Amino acid sequence: MTTKRKDKSSDGFKIVLTADRALMSHYYNFSGLGFVSAIPYNVFPSLVSDRFFPLRSDEQGRMSTAQLGLCKIEAALLDYGFSSDDVIISDPTKLNLSIGPRTKAVGIGVLDPLGLSYGAKVVSFVLRRFGLKCRETIMSKSFQNVIFDPILRRYKPKIIVGGQGVWQIMDSGMQEKLGVDCVVEGEGEGVVGEIFEKAVHGEDLPKIVKGEMVSPEKVPIIRTPSRCGIVEITRGCGRHCQFCVPGLLPFRSFPKERILEEVRLNIKSGIHGASLQSEDALLYGSDGSEPNPKTVLDLLHSIRALGDEEHEIGFGFEFFSISSIMQNPKLVEDISEFMGLQGDNYSVVEIGVETGSPKLLSKYMLGKVKPFKVCDWKDMVLSSAELLHSNNWRVCYSFILGLPGETREDVLKSLELVDELKSYNCVIVPIIFMPAGTLRKREDFTFELMTNEHWELFRRCIEQTLSKAPSFLKSDSAVKKIRNALIRAFFYLGIIRMRRWKKE
Repeated sequence: MTTKRKDKSSDGFKIVLTADRALMSHYYNFSGLGFVSAIPYNVFPSLVSDRFFPLRSDEQGRMSTAQLGLCKIEAALLDYGFSSDDVIISDPTKLNLSIGPRTKAVGIGVLDPLGLSYGAKVVSFVLRRFGLKCRETIMSKSFQNVIFDPILRRYKPKIIVGGQGVWQIMDSGMQEKLGVDCVVEGEGEGVVGEIFEKAVHGEDLPKIVKGEMVSPEKVPIIRTPSRCGIVEITRGCGRHCQFCVPGLLPFRSFPKERILEEVRLNIKSGIHGASLQSEDALLYGSDGSEPNPKTVLDLLHSIRALGDEEHEIGFGFEFFSISSIMQNPKLVEDISEFMGLQGDNYSVVEIGVETGSPKLLSKYMLGKVKPFKVCDWKDMVLSSAELLHSNNWRVCYSFILGLPGETREDVLKSLELVDELKSYNCVIVPIIFMPAGTLRKREDFTFELMTNEHWELFRRCIEQTLSKAPSFLKSDSAVKKIRNALIRAFFYLGIIRMRRWKKE
């Protein structure tokens, strides 16, 4: 719902950067809360859903912390020559304070603007099976609140959109209807300066701009603290999985000093933790093919040294790869020991398994296995799961349903692997195949196309997730213990409902 507007007290900023509320929120410094944004907005009253996505901003609407992608774009514009008086990362609920007659361009970051992501599809489907009517997701609805905000129509700035979700706007043909002047696809730091300069001078903008690869030394250092203390330590992957956009980008590591500078900025803002963003953190400082333990551990020690007696710096990781784990199991053990992972102190990481089928591995994701053999994949997955389990990691695994050419036998191999993973501390997320990467022109795989075997795989993954997800929640306060008890009760009811599912 669009907020009521007060009289403006300024002429606004030349350039306003923003994003939907669900993407901009600091999530109480718990990034896992972001998954709530895939829930249809009608499930919760707006007063409740807004509490899931709190925002912190000043009297001008300037965000205290922001989504990392927008922080990078702001930094690129400042490096280009714009001043902090020209550029603001704005609270999306306070655009009336930041946009005015002086505003010439509004940049909007997007992740899932039209609610077409696999997460949105899965959540909506599960809730429908629970008997709920599902409308647009919270994220897509909050994106609409920004893109259709009357303040944009009043002052008519150029609208520039970028981020991981731009493909939805491009492929749906909605760019003109949404009033988007320019879509930036790819890495934006190298192109946004020129684009926004044209916008500020009232020049026409190209409908689509392809951002080229930016070298780590030229990626700007953020000026606004990043929400949840997220810092980028690598970019790209280089394993060339055909369905994955980051996998097709060259692997690059950021210089340690640039990473530390961003961590220092976050610490000054009160964020005493570093969430290390990478497609495979174990490869930091390497050539992208084999872990370099020295550089990884040196980075962790250097970040930890930025803390003090009162505030020790905590760590979080986004992704590990199975092949990197198996190339150097001791590195995982050393990281675990350094982080003190034992008892109630555990860490969470995401890993893409995607399939148990050697045939599909060979066809679409051969780089995921290298330098090992495809026939070793099952043993690699289970051995890495045992290693992580014994070192107190909790893992979010993903499996893709409906890769082009997938057969009954392929699905059965994934089913076998899922059943063997269920004994570990993990959730297993079923991903419905969506065309991306080099498979972007392929057709979607929909629930209507699922076979009995697909349904069984889907059901077992969701049941495992409902069963184990509550154990991923920290219970270090009385309030959190009560919250977690309620969540467990809800998930338990979900498990009961799941066991009754049959293919319709």
